[in-house]
Amino acid sequence: MESYASRTTLKAGIVGAGIAGASCAGTLAAAGWEVDVFDKARGAGGRLSTRHIEQGWATLGSPFISAKRDPFRSQLRDWVRQGWLAPVRGGIWQGRATLSWAQAQLQNHYRPTIEPSQLVRRVMGNARLHPLSRVSALQPRTIILENGEVRGDFDCVICSVPTPQAIPMLDALPLLRERLTDVRYRPVWSFLMRWDGGPAADVIKFDDHLLDLAVRQTSDGPGLWAVHSSHEFAETYLDASEMEASNRAASALMGLLGLPWPVEIEASHLWRYARPETSVGGFWLGDRENRVALIGDGIAGVGVERAWESGLRLAQVLIQSKEELAV
Repeated sequence: MESYASRTTLKAGIVGAGIAGASCAGTLAAAGWEVDVFDKARGAGGRLSTRHIEQGWATLGSPFISAKRDPFRSQLRDWVRQGWLAPVRGGIWQGRATLSWAQAQLQNHYRPTIEPSQLVRRVMGNARLHPLSRVSALQPRTIILENGEVRGDFDCVICSVPTPQAIPMLDALPLLRERLTDVRYRPVWSFLMRWDGGPAADVIKFDDHLLDLAVRQTSDGPGLWAVHSSHEFAETYLDASEMEASNRAASALMGLLGLPWPVEIEASHLWRYARPETSVGGFWLGDRENRVALIGDGIAGVGVERAWESGLRLAQVLIQSKEELAV
């Protein structure tokens, strides 16, 4: 068998085209690896995916991207220079109509100025994306698709989906699967809604146990908002229909904003694995013998920053390992 060190071009197969998978894929591709990314959705993005609407786009996923430290803080500044992001400034209110509104601040928070899914795809660089490609199993150096297609002979297989979705893929890799059993996620319902009235804000942080956040969507006129529920709301309506969850959220929103007229609901989505309550720890989890690794927020912790850095760190280790073996 051809050795890892002697191969001219190394190959990686990545499951999941969210920010963790994209970060890993783009870094490896820039180093000369041949990278294939498989995702069950129609395109890249994961929880930074885009919803196309009549006059533009909106997002029901992560409303902001924030950074606490380098290297992600430097990366966000670079994306600002490229015109992909803009800092969140002003127009931020917290409270509820029945009590009072107060101005608030979000430090080191950014909003996409291009479609978030496009941003993730650009992070992926020259890696090949295979959309609508649902993966059923991972095996040593091998990815098996739901349609029965077997993609093997990868130098490394990397899984970047939420851990509850990864576990069923890992029957052939019990040591990895067992490490994931204690990871728990909390859900969020997100809605696209239109209304008139309320505070003159771009971002509303609710003091409430049902709804968490509303963010104005600027690509389709001033009246469209993405509304994000609390974890408690989503857990209560985890198995509810979209209609029931949407109506409950709209009723809560009208009360919080003091709206006299009904809210128009345009779309909704349940993020069943929105936020890891626990994580494995570290930036990645690997099975060196079988050349399979796991990345993402279920491994590294909450947020876009941790997911991005998880993919970056694993890619750097793989690149460095190749360089050391070649010496």
